[in-house]
Order: sequence, then structure tokens, then C-alpha cells
Amino acid sequence: MKAFSAILFGVMLTFGGMTIAQQSTIDALEEAARSAQSGDPAAIRTLTDIVLGGLPLTFPSSLNMSNRLFQAELHYRNQALPGVTIEQLVSALNQLADNLKLPRYVQTNANQVRTYGMMTARVYPLFFSPAAGRNQTADFSLSPSAAMSLLVQLFHMKMIEPSYQTDPDTWARDTQAKMKEAATRPPSRSAVFTVAKRSPGDEALERRYEAFAREVASNSGRTVRPVQAMLKTLGL
Repeated sequence: MKAFSAILFGVMLTFGGMTIAQQSTIDALEEAARSAQSGDPAAIRTLTDIVLGGLPLTFPSSLNMSNRLFQAELHYRNQALPGVTIEQLVSALNQLADNLKLPRYVQTNANQVRTYGMMTARVYPLFFSPAAGRNQTADFSLSPSAAMSLLVQLFHMKMIEPSYQTDPDTWARDTQAKMKEAATRPPSRSAVFTVAKRSPGDEALERRYEAFAREVASNSGRTVRPVQAMLKTLGL
């Protein structure tokens, strides 16, 4: 699991009741997000490269994701492209799950995506904040790079972590309650979690995801169209 993914794994599990502290190394992403606020293309390129390099999924070269995400982020920050809405994120993930015939628990809804976004924004406030000159709407939208990060990370968690394989509204309600409880504690930039022994079932889920990730990276016929459709829904 890549470092960025491992950090988010810990952050997401934080709200499940953990006890062992591990320092999270989020400074590189937050610093890149800070620099990208200037609108400088080089800074934006650095940000999108960090995002893609930290995802638990490698896209095939045929998709040209490096330039694709950079151009979308650049246009967004120049206010030539709107942000990615919750509805787009929900549609993109559910479309991917449907097209790949994945289990029903991979499906999501607006409540879960919004809660997941709020949770990650607590750890990556600059990365998930609106670009300079943009006002946040009542129902938030995200930059292309933040949207890509959120979608792939949520998809990853729903594929490998049993606590995410439940009704999205139930997950959101339980997580919101844990977030409120966590808000009463002193702020910390550490992800606190317990590394429990993975069961054979958990390991099987991880192997299944790894096999899927290999298919995507190799541009297999089974995954190429669903991934392209997901990117189109995100406006990438």
C-alpha cells in the first residue's frame, strides 16, 4: 500500500476507535496544495503529481492521467472549469461498481461521500478547500485532484475494509457520531489507529483489490471502459 493510502487508511480507521498512534506525514500534500493556491502551473503540476503518486491505483499510460488531471486542475484554478460535485462523485463510483459488476456494498450515496469528504478535510484542510476566488457552496464541490483522491480512496476502502461494506447511511451516521466525539479531543496531526490482525476474509478482500489494481494498470479490456466512463463522469 502506498504511503498516502496508508495514511488515509489510518485516518479513516481513527473514527472506528483505535489506540496506537502513528505520525501521519501529510505535510507534502498540504504544502503542495498551499503552493497551488497561487495558480502557478508548476505548483499545480506538483500537486497533481503528488496526488496521482499517492493513490492506491495506478492508471495505464494510455489514459495519460498525469496531463489529464493537471489540465483539469489548471482549468479549475483558472475558473474555466467548475468543481466536481458530490452528485458526480456518487455517480462515478456507482457507475464503476455497476460496470465492473462489483458487490452491492461498493455502491455509495451522497450522505456517505459528504461525510467521507468532511472527515478527510479535517486532516487535509488546504487540499480539500476551494481554490482562490471560489466560494464554497452549501453542498460542497471539489477540485479535480481532490475529487480524484476522494473517489479512489473511498473506493479502495469499500473494497478492502469490512467496516465500509455496510449501508452508506448507517456508515455515515456512525462516523458522524465518532467525528463529534473526536472533536472534543485536542487537535492532532497524527492518525490514531490500531493495526488489528487481518482475518483470512480481510486478506481475501485485499487480494481481490490488488488483482483489480493490476488489471487497471495493465489496461485490461475488462476495466478500461469502466475506468474511462468514471473519468468522464468526473469531467476528466
